[in-house]
Amino acid sequence: MLFGGIIAGGIGFAVAEYDLLEQAGLRPADTSQSNLSDTIAAQEARIKALEETDPAPAPTDDAALQEVQALVAELATRVDDLGNRPAAEAPAPVDTSAFEEELAALQSSVETQRDEIQRLLDNALSVEEATAQAAQAATLQSALGRIVSAVTTGQPFEAEIADLQANGIQDVPPALADTAATGVVTAANLQDRFPDAARASLAAARAASPDVDGGGIGGFFKQQLGARSVAPRDGDDPDAILSRAEAAMRDGRLADALAEVKALPPEAQEPLSEWLSDAQARHDAQDAVQTLTQRLTAN
Repeated sequence: MLFGGIIAGGIGFAVAEYDLLEQAGLRPADTSQSNLSDTIAAQEARIKALEETDPAPAPTDDAALQEVQALVAELATRVDDLGNRPAAEAPAPVDTSAFEEELAALQSSVETQRDEIQRLLDNALSVEEATAQAAQAATLQSALGRIVSAVTTGQPFEAEIADLQANGIQDVPPALADTAATGVVTAANLQDRFPDAARASLAAARAASPDVDGGGIGGFFKQQLGARSVAPRDGDDPDAILSRAEAAMRDGRLADALAEVKALPPEAQEPLSEWLSDAQARHDAQDAVQTLTQRLTAN
């Protein structure tokens, strides 16, 4: 039991010193802690075994005492070694410059790729917009082409006007919008109707001014027979004016024919009023088509 007490005291001293060193921060953490713990555990087992053993006669020599003293000395030496060790140095700083450069390069690459993706998206959007604009322009050109055909043949063109409006042409000229439902008369129709309208116009002019043809027997027969000039001639009398208007119609010069007819005196224009209205509608429609064509070409 004496030996056990001595051994226990040595173990206690070692453990206390070990804990104090650890708490004071003087003991670095290494594998010696595991070795010392193993030694202490082994000694505790020996002490327990001695305590459970029946008391034996006191030894006749100092061998056991020397063994205990040697053990205590070993423990003290280990504790001293632990206490005398230099405190663990702080870890050397890690050079992260290379990592930081790599991270910066990666971030730059991500930014570049993001910009490239955005550029591709912008280009895709531009292509899509350009395609839509091209399709819209094609629709407008097609609608305008059909209007030209309808004006030429005298057909209605309401659907074509609707196509123009649906594709951005809201300010359709009234000359087209007002005649779209019925169409305009053809140039051939105006040519065919002009001779009869001209004879009626000349008759009205002669009736209003009997001396318009110069009087005499020649003038009398002209009035009675309705004779008129069929070849264009100079002069400002109704017969001369109508002759030039008819020639202009035959040549397809509608604007010139209208200008001549409008130069007639009011009584001579009256019989031509319906023809004049149709001719003016056709002329205005042709001008409107030309204006729209220029607008679409400019865009």
